[in-house]
Amino acid sequence: MTIFNGTAKIRVVEARDLRPTEWSKRFNINSDQTVQLDSYVNVDCDEYHIGQTLTRPKTDTPVWNEDYETEVHNGKVLGFTVFHDCALPPDDFVANCRIPFDDLKIATNNDIWVDLEPHGQLHIVIELQGAVMEGQFCMLDISLLWEERDQRTQKQNFFSVGEFTQLD
Repeated sequence: MTIFNGTAKIRVVEARDLRPTEWSKRFNINSDQTVQLDSYVNVDCDEYHIGQTLTRPKTDTPVWNEDYETEVHNGKVLGFTVFHDCALPPDDFVANCRIPFDDLKIATNNDIWVDLEPHGQLHIVIELQGAVMEGQFCMLDISLLWEERDQRTQKQNFFSVGEFTQLD
């Protein structure tokens, strides 16, 4: 497993061939009617939210050209999820994709089209500044940190109990 530490600059450029899911078409009376999406994209790194694009109304080929920058610590994957902005929440899922940091090059613009599931493609530009490492070398064993802290606390408690002051 590869881990990224550094700065990620992300540009969500555009999408194409977006289609509403069957769930989002559930209230359409005329099944022949084409449904236009009011779409936006949520950007995340692992489970942490980075940003959300503006909604582009009534189009299957939205253009955003929106930039996001974030510091990434032990990041594994970037996620992009397209939603249809509904009048009443919750918004309808349209499509998504996940890009592992192993698939991206460091210190260069990764200008790519990624396939969305279940339909569509997303054009993004990602620039990474930092380091990519194998997971076992950069993960901390938190139990060792707690053990060291407990040993220091025990020493401090011993010395503070052993100190006496003489009263005259």
